Amino acid sequence: MWLCDAQRHFVRVRENQANPQPYFGFYSQGQPVLAHPPLIQGTFQHAISGQVASVPTALVHLHMDNLEPGHPQVNVLDSYFQPYFPKKSYHFSHLPFNLATEESLLTYERAAMDLTHSLSSFSRVVLLLTTHSDEERGDLFAGHLDDKPVAFKVSECLQVLFNPLTKIVQGADIIFYVCGSIVTVKHSFNDLKEAAHKFKPRSMILFDAQHLQLASTTPYLLSLLDSTIVQGFDVFQAAKFALNDCALLGRHSNIIIMWMSKGQGVHKVEKTMGRAFASSMPSCGTMQKWESGSAGEKRNIFLVTTYPL
Repeated sequence: MWLCDAQRHFVRVRENQANPQPYFGFYSQGQPVLAHPPLIQGTFQHAISGQVASVPTALVHLHMDNLEPGHPQVNVLDSYFQPYFPKKSYHFSHLPFNLATEESLLTYERAAMDLTHSLSSFSRVVLLLTTHSDEERGDLFAGHLDDKPVAFKVSECLQVLFNPLTKIVQGADIIFYVCGSIVTVKHSFNDLKEAAHKFKPRSMILFDAQHLQLASTTPYLLSLLDSTIVQGFDVFQAAKFALNDCALLGRHSNIIIMWMSKGQGVHKVEKTMGRAFASSMPSCGTMQKWESGSAGEKRNIFLVTTYPL
């Protein structure tokens, strides 16, 4: 007789979604020992000591030099995910940039190429880009000259930032800690989509709040990245699930996710406030996810944009 842990059962359900099975807990020669599925009390929680992430993963904070916002939030993400990995299969680093002068640009390019080389064995990269954006033009601030900020068009800024990082940007998840004008200003958003086509990250995550409060994004990103990095779900599934953890963010900003797909289009998913459900269905013991209830007021519209491979 042996115990089938819940995580293993979830993996089996995910591999055979057309035929979900109840969770009996104890099995003998592949058959349930109990006559009926056990009643699961409470909800599932993560075990801090559990090592469940085996894919080498790098978390890189790409930020404008001398910019303070973003560091506390990124450090929270780092402290959360680091315990899931063996020492040599996890990397965390800061990569500052100032593209305003030739000398500082060369400094950044050298550092970026060195980082790209050092991360060549990491199959999963999460890149967090922190900078300011111009409220009216949607341009990105790329550095400072004589203590004055310098802004570039989105296409120019991302071209210079991502060129030396091309090998790790391709297939990476990129989170933009940037105010909303980058998506609300049409030509800036078009530049963003062109950059996605060129550099081919796995996903790009943005927020449209005019003055983005980074602290409000942390619960959502923790849930989203936990589902993708630790549990192995795809970005689109995880993005919908993480809406349950963003009540604070829902009062502040919409969320825009661009992800690689063979199709293209725009999908809208409405997050609603609902009551919590049990971990398993009492009638049959199936451990499928429950959809969010609709008992309360709608808090957030979640926008997902796909771009073709």
